Order: sequence, then structure tokens, then C-alpha cells
Amino acid sequence: MDNGKGYLGIGIMAAGTTTLQGKITRLYKGLTNLYTELPYRFSREAYSFPTWHYYFEITRRCNLRCKMCQYIDWLETVPTRIQAEGELTTEEWLNVVDQTGRFSFITFTGGEVFVRKDFMRIFEYACSKRRVHFISNATMLTDERAKRCVELAPKRLGGIGFNFAGVSLDGTQETHDVIRAQRGAYDKSIRGIEAIAKYREELGKPAPLIHINTVIQEANLHCLPEMPHVAKDAGANVLNLLTETRVHDIPELGRVDPGTLTRDDFKQPRIERKRLEESLHKTLDEAARIGIEVRMPRMPFEEVVNHYDQGYDLRKFDCRSIWSTLIVGAKGGVYPCWIQKVGNVRENTLKELRNNEITRQFRQRRRESGFAVCRGCCEILYRGEAHAKTGDPIPVSDTPPQSEEAAETFAVK
Repeated sequence: MDNGKGYLGIGIMAAGTTTLQGKITRLYKGLTNLYTELPYRFSREAYSFPTWHYYFEITRRCNLRCKMCQYIDWLETVPTRIQAEGELTTEEWLNVVDQTGRFSFITFTGGEVFVRKDFMRIFEYACSKRRVHFISNATMLTDERAKRCVELAPKRLGGIGFNFAGVSLDGTQETHDVIRAQRGAYDKSIRGIEAIAKYREELGKPAPLIHINTVIQEANLHCLPEMPHVAKDAGANVLNLLTETRVHDIPELGRVDPGTLTRDDFKQPRIERKRLEESLHKTLDEAARIGIEVRMPRMPFEEVVNHYDQGYDLRKFDCRSIWSTLIVGAKGGVYPCWIQKVGNVRENTLKELRNNEITRQFRQRRRESGFAVCRGCCEILYRGEAHAKTGDPIPVSDTPPQSEEAAETFAVK
């Protein structure tokens, strides 16, 4: 799945960066915190303001078979001819777009978005109404498609239209092709990035800004320091480094009470501490030397390393994303976070699902107690040692709740 969920690449920037996208990142982060602060702090029943960021998983289908993909087993075992069964239709997706708020932001992801033959129609419709972003592996981003996408960009960054393009690239040529399980995938992705950058310049558009998403993993550790060059040479604005998480390996994730899941239920990514520190330092140093922005996850450098070592203390983190975000899955399932399904757009509107009982109870539980499966998520927000020690407000338990009622409440069929 090419989502890396840090879809905007929101994170802590390398020291000294003052780029336009860096300023936009800080603005987005600040507005999100401000927008969620009142309901997070004062809504006892966990009601939220209207959703302002939607993630639309347009399809689970993909033309690649990435080793770390959450859908790899599904992609390899379900026959291609039936993988599209049950997906929302074109008209259903257009209706979902219409349900989003006037000032909201839409991220399209997958799978691979361009696998859907009707994606451009849905994308164009969304760009006519909302601020839009897509995540793609760019291997199917032809020159013609790239030009049309850039034509949909606004005259001013932040206006209605295509604002951001995210491309998943997990290493230099040989490494990327091995991880993506397709020879030539790297070259196709680079051509896609270059095409967007070319037409952006030719058409005189300020957007879309391009970010490359790279998942930090054992398989690409040796070539991470080369990625700033790859990003800059291709015409990207930002290299976005993401932490690896394997929680999507859990069967029925999103359909069972997330509080019943422990660290033993999913594989913890591991990288030897010293090697990871050296690779990341070299990457940041090289980026600073050649002048491209690199963004890290929203936590101190040490905590990123801890994630791949013994793990970090979740009591130092909270989550605001579930107070401002809704995800719509390929078959219509709706989630404030992938670990908790709250309904389906074929049965209820987004407005109805935003603050239904399951959604609000999920927010309350996450506000009171972090879930073990939150580790590695790019949306959790670092709050520090004091946050952990004062209980403001997150004690964390890795043990399942004893109440059978709790498990029943959060089991969505």
C-alpha cells in the first residue's frame, strides 16, 4: 500500500530548513493542533469539529508487490480478476467527495491510485471542489497523465486543486526494485516524478509540491544517505522519512477492539542502533550539504532510533489525528484510524459517522490510554517526558482490557 500514512509528510524537519513546504508543514501542523485542542481538552463525550482531512483509499489493488505492504498477502493470494469486487463505484466516490466539507483537504491513496481506470475522473472532480493530494508509486504516471494533473493545480499554493504529490521510493535503483519486487520500477517512478516537475515548470504553477516517501527499514539502510540526491535530482521538494510499522499484518485490524491487541500480536521492526544512527546522521548531513529538505517523524531523533531498538514509551505521545481525520476504505469502510472501523459510507454519511457512538468511544479511549498498536504510526504526536510522568493524560497498557463489554463495543462487523 503506497500510503506511508504521513500522507502530507508531516514531521519534524531537518534543522535550518526554511523552504516553502517547510513553512506549509508547520502551518498545517499548527492549525491541526489548534483545531483539535478545544474538543480534545474539553469535550467529555469526545465530539469533534467537522473533519478537515480525508484519506480516500481509492483501491487496494496495485501493480507492485512491495515486501512491507500491508496488503501483500491479499495481493498475492486473491486472484487479480476479483480484487476489484466490492470497491466503491465511480458514482459512489463522487458522492463521497460531495460529502466532504468546503474547506477540507483530500488525500487519495491505495494500493496504487492509477490502477483504477476511472481515477482521473474522480481526481478531476475532487480537484474542482477541494484541495487535493495523492500518494502513488508513479510507475503508471504517464507523461499525458502528469500534464493533466499539473493542469489541475491551483494558481496559488493552497487553493482549490492539486496541491501535493507524494511518491513512494524506498531506495536507490537496485534496492528499490528489490523491495518493490519489480525490475524497472525505480526508473518508472523517477520518470513520473520528473514529468510532474517538468510540467509544473512549463505551466508556471507553484504546485503540486512533490515529496518522496521513504520507509526506514533494514533493506534500505545502506543507501538512505543517497536518497537526498535522488530526491533533488528528480525534482522533488522534500524527502520524507517514515518509520516502519507492521500492525497491518494483524488479521481483522480495524474490526476488533484495538485494546485487546498487544505488542506480541505484530512483528516489531528492528535495526541495530548504531547502524541506524550513523545512516540517519549521514542522510541529514548530506541533505543539508546539497540543500534539500528532509523530514523525520514527529518525535526526537532518539525516539526514532528507539522505535527500531527496544521501542519507545507511548506515554510520551498523544494522537490528534482522530479528532480531525476520517479514512474511507476501498469498499466504503470508514475509520478515524485504521485500527478502528466505525461504519460504511454505503450505510451512513460521513457526517453521521464522524461523531457516532463508536467513533466517540474510540476517541475517549485513545485520549485516556494509548494502544500498543499505535507504535510506529506517523500521526502520533510527541509530548515529552513530562507528559508521560504527569499522566496528562496518557497511561499506556499493553495488556487487553478485562471487560468483555469493551471488546464487544468495539467489534464492528
